[in-house]
Amino acid sequence: MTTETSDGKAGTVLPRSGDLATVPAPDPQRAAQRDVEGRFATGNVVGRGKGWKRAVAKMLGRVAEDPVAAAVAADAWKLYSAKIRELPNDGATARGLAALGARADALAAFWHTQAALLGLTTPEGKDADDRAMRWGQRAERLAVTAVDVSTKLAVAARARPSTGDALTKWMGTHGTKGSEK
Repeated sequence: MTTETSDGKAGTVLPRSGDLATVPAPDPQRAAQRDVEGRFATGNVVGRGKGWKRAVAKMLGRVAEDPVAAAVAADAWKLYSAKIRELPNDGATARGLAALGARADALAAFWHTQAALLGLTTPEGKDADDRAMRWGQRAERLAVTAVDVSTKLAVAARARPSTGDALTKWMGTHGTKGSEK
């Protein structure tokens, strides 16, 4: 906040309108999701997928309060985000397999680090390395399965005729409760 002195009194100075930054135009895709008052419009997709997103977060352990578990969960989320981008289909089955695989990858990395910290030649280090190997094997199996299932689902989706979103179509023909036209 800028102040200036006038007639011995301090006062605030408001910026000139020419000094203000221009407000960017609203995103047309976001604006299409809202009505003229700014509320969510019928058929918006803003909340779509909330349930599976919450389930994936639980699968990855993102609700953990332990700092070590939270760090593993953060790594798993990064791996999950990368894995799901690579899959040709991102349906529920593919997302579940990608989440399980990302968690297995993150746990394998954690146990490999623990083995190195404990010493690879110590009994504790060998146990940690064995755990890392088992988590790594699980991650490899899940990665192969996720790609296989996702590819089959993508092929099946392309072969099926597109019907669009059935709920949106139904709402368009039947309206919503309480809406008067």
